[in-house]
Amino acid sequence: MSNIEGPTTSRSADVPELKFFCTRFVAISLFQANIRWRRLPDVARSLKGWLAEAELPAVMKKQIHSGIGETIREVQRWGEKHVDLFEEEKLGLMNDARILRVQRSEHLRMFYGSITWKANKYEIDDFVTAEKIISTECADWPQMQFQFACAYAMLGLLTDQSLFDRIRRRAFAKKLSGHCLYDFWLTILTDSIAWEKMFSSDAVAPKQKLSLVFQFAIVNGYFELMNFIWERVSEPQREYIGMLQWRRVCFKAKHRDVMRFLCKRLCVINPNGLARITWNTFYDALHRSFQDDEGNQTEKEDNVRKLEFLMENCCPRLRRAMLSMDNFRAITDTFAYNQAETFALLLEYLDAEQLRAAREFVDRIYDRKRNDEARSFRQIVIRRQNTVD
Repeated sequence: MSNIEGPTTSRSADVPELKFFCTRFVAISLFQANIRWRRLPDVARSLKGWLAEAELPAVMKKQIHSGIGETIREVQRWGEKHVDLFEEEKLGLMNDARILRVQRSEHLRMFYGSITWKANKYEIDDFVTAEKIISTECADWPQMQFQFACAYAMLGLLTDQSLFDRIRRRAFAKKLSGHCLYDFWLTILTDSIAWEKMFSSDAVAPKQKLSLVFQFAIVNGYFELMNFIWERVSEPQREYIGMLQWRRVCFKAKHRDVMRFLCKRLCVINPNGLARITWNTFYDALHRSFQDDEGNQTEKEDNVRKLEFLMENCCPRLRRAMLSMDNFRAITDTFAYNQAETFALLLEYLDAEQLRAAREFVDRIYDRKRNDEARSFRQIVIRRQNTVD
């Protein structure tokens, strides 16, 4: 996989504080000590109960609670990503055994011990985790090895005849056919002619098998598989599939590497179209984050996280377009709705030139309101300007 370009962050992050490192270490350690093969909701409840009874300062409890939440959400993302690798196997003559079978997606709980975390982040290294699962947890489980190798485009493993020879692939086809991911790999691994035919089309839309697996990789966050296909299809096909699924990438707001990769490239191919699609999701999440109803607190927090995700992982060009859209409407709306935290969050992503332009619109609102709350918002802008300038 050395030919894959690693995703780059779109924002130069400050060095985290010491309390972040401590909280992260404690949260991940607590998770690893308690998860084993248990379900995530059960672990979340038990950790919440333990934390409530722990004799710790309130501030420390709050930080650990937040860290545990970040950890659980990331593991949940990992699980949701991989659950689509599994479909009910064809039962053949064993229909009576259907009710006795455990869903194959439940096997994911066996692999929690192999989860590998990126340094200094609440982010799982999906590729390294998959390699670890293949080499250790599934050392004697060829089908599961094949499924993870397909998902992460591990060409070296997939073409290793000692692991997956023609007879074994034929056996896999009987169990796994009907899933776009395995149909794609089982087809192109047949021989070199099948490989060439798969990528030979010059049409705007790729062939059906290729199109389906390309979309599967983008929507479900399989960065390595997406990159593998991206390098082998034409630019019109990249634009067609990329733009087709971009809205879902933004709406899910979970797969950082895929979003960074696509954003950087689609912004070069079709910047205006990408901005229009992204704005709808961005603005919808923004206004949903304004909800004050206590019953919608969870939804509000989810939408704030979505905003943060979009801002963090968009390329600079798209981020500038989002923030300046409709005369800095996102900035002025957060001001008008008195959303101080979201207002400060968006200001963090404005450069000096955009801050000066946004300041003009903020001043207009301030001139109409002239109250203490409006004054505090204006001061946030001024302080941010002083920091940037």
